[in-house]
Amino acid sequence: MNKKKSTVLHLWILPLLFVLTCFVVNYATGALDYRNITSERSQRDFNAALGMPVVIGYLWVTLRIMHRRAANSIAEFLIKIHQVNEFKRHINVLERKLIRHIVLALALAILVTLIYLITEDLLAFNHPLSVLVLNIIAVPFWFLIFLFIMQSASLPRYLYRHLLLPNINGVDSICHSKLICDLGVNNIVWCLIMFALFPVFWLGKSIPIIDTVIFFVVLAALAILLFLPVFKMILLIKKQCRNHIRELELCISEHIIARQSDHTFSRNSQQMNRLNQLVDDLKQTQFWPGDALTNLQILLLTLGIPAICLVLNWMIA
Repeated sequence: MNKKKSTVLHLWILPLLFVLTCFVVNYATGALDYRNITSERSQRDFNAALGMPVVIGYLWVTLRIMHRRAANSIAEFLIKIHQVNEFKRHINVLERKLIRHIVLALALAILVTLIYLITEDLLAFNHPLSVLVLNIIAVPFWFLIFLFIMQSASLPRYLYRHLLLPNINGVDSICHSKLICDLGVNNIVWCLIMFALFPVFWLGKSIPIIDTVIFFVVLAALAILLFLPVFKMILLIKKQCRNHIRELELCISEHIIARQSDHTFSRNSQQMNRLNQLVDDLKQTQFWPGDALTNLQILLLTLGIPAICLVLNWMIA
């Protein structure tokens, strides 16, 4: 119990402290004080002061959960297929990928922030302190968005190419491959929930149609990008499952034909029971990871929140 509590605190404490610190600083500088909303620019600053820390905290926690679940699922899968000695190698490769993604995401975050500051003429230091603070918070905001997208897209592809594809050659690996597919679906769900947080930036503002179109196009593109490796996993598992079922059923037929004498009846019966059990296990394999109804509900919820916010915004406007 104490270990579980310590793990939860480790996941949440730093992101929570960062979010609370951002709220306090933004309120102290006036960006998060609703009484200072007097124009569209001040409304935008208020939304940014509220939305950026929330998204940063969510992505920070989500990345930690993603890495922890990935390590646990890889370890469990390797245990099931009797390749535990490969665990350290896979983790080392993923850690090197993470370092490269951190460097690239940081460079992109700084670049995007600089482009925004230049286009909005915010590079001068004669702006209010609240604007300077928001510009600083924008760097970790974009950094975590880019890092989250890179990790969410690369992790399922690595698991498909280097873990599932080379090892899905036996009944045990097929039956336990759902562990790997679940990771891919979790990434899609986390990405959709991230987009469900973005209506915070639309509070009290009129939203151009082009912005709405761009939002849903980017959402659909990311969902497809993240779903493709999961779709490949499902097709691969289905194909291997059908092939193994045909081979096992053929083997059962051969045992039935070969069972000619009472001397081999007991041994053949045991073998046939084992083969029938393997066939039943394969036929009961779930190709779609997770609960399909739950995944559909999450999809409708995450798409519905932005859609409802857009409709309400247009009705009020």
